Amino acid sequence: MSNDATVADAPADEEFYDNNGLQYEKFFGHDAAHHEHVSRFIDLLPVSEARVLDCGCGTGKPVSHMIAARGHHVYGIDTSQGMVDLSSRQVPTGTFERADMLEYEPPNGKFHGIVVSLSLFERTREEITQVFSKLFEFLLPNGIFLLVTNGAEDCETTPRMWDSDGECARGIIFRFMGNSLPATLFSKTGWNNQLTQAGFEPFYTDTRRFVPAPEAGSSSETRYYVISRKPATA
Repeated sequence: MSNDATVADAPADEEFYDNNGLQYEKFFGHDAAHHEHVSRFIDLLPVSEARVLDCGCGTGKPVSHMIAARGHHVYGIDTSQGMVDLSSRQVPTGTFERADMLEYEPPNGKFHGIVVSLSLFERTREEITQVFSKLFEFLLPNGIFLLVTNGAEDCETTPRMWDSDGECARGIIFRFMGNSLPATLFSKTGWNNQLTQAGFEPFYTDTRRFVPAPEAGSSSETRYYVISRKPATA
């Protein structure tokens, strides 16, 4: 990621993802570390036929597809109708709908697991805090939450980008499929603090480098994986 580009060429989110879903899957769906951590999350689910929410489900691969393949009931939401349509085709046993995670309400009860994978970077700090609070309420006691994101300290920033507490940087620019996109990211400590403040208990973290193919037109990135649990007494 870098901060030397402008956001003048940033696409409208829904239109961009509607038109580029399969290209996105081609360039980003093969990441071995991502598959590894989704598999780890699935292994930790507390029941054999869990209800799992995939927030920002994209094309349905790999996350929703892997969850459904292990016999779980997957529900996915995305703000792009094109991505929802792709997910529905690629994971026919899942239930997918177009929805914003800040406005979504589960139709049939709470979940044993929730995944948020690389789908918060366009949110504000305040919205991310709201999202974690909502997801904590959506999760059953002993439920598992997988967050896949980036740590702000692993990106190119300037001092003026950082909030006064040093936990969040705004206006980070990174290259994504030929476009320059702005991101709000917490530091790794900041992500953990946000989760803890929402009520989660983070118990596993890992950091892995992802280098997309040159034709992807995208920045290399360091991905930060956090697995948390909702306390049994919550």
